Amino acid sequence: MGKKSLNRFLQEKEFRSFYELLVRESGLEEMGRFPQHGSTSRLMHSVAVAYYSYRLARWTRLSFHWEELVRGALLHDYFFYDAQDGDPAHRWHWTRHPAVAAENAKKEVPLTSIEEDTIRSHMFPLTLKPPKYREGVVVSLVDKACSVYEFFSRRAPYSTLRDEVIPQRSVGASVLFLLPEMAGD
Repeated sequence: MGKKSLNRFLQEKEFRSFYELLVRESGLEEMGRFPQHGSTSRLMHSVAVAYYSYRLARWTRLSFHWEELVRGALLHDYFFYDAQDGDPAHRWHWTRHPAVAAENAKKEVPLTSIEEDTIRSHMFPLTLKPPKYREGVVVSLVDKACSVYEFFSRRAPYSTLRDEVIPQRSVGASVLFLLPEMAGD
């Protein structure tokens, strides 16, 4: 195995460990019941944002708080309702949901200041709260890119990523396990 392949393998293993720990601590997999953009579930969107944020941050070779980056990205849309259901209570959802997601996450898991800031600021510049940390900047950028991709790829967004996300156990809702090959080289 070459140095590049070994580094990629170790990074994928690290990402999976962050994901699996958060799934055990929270109701993260419950987000799979709610739509996000087009045919994408909220869980699939959050996994994609977390994975591609992690990959982009690794590519920059800058220093990041890796676990906090992944956790903040996975929890950035941590709310349990269909925002597109026409309910008047969900009006202005796009400006309010970062605070709702942060409060929901804080009820289940302790958040660091980086994680909370990442969740609360991920809608910048559509909201007025800019990220304080580079983790939040990356997640905010990747969230926008994933949202646009999901909107225009309504039939099968993340087909490669989706094919590599498999159920690992069936205790309650299925828990997802991410494989290293999910985004190719």
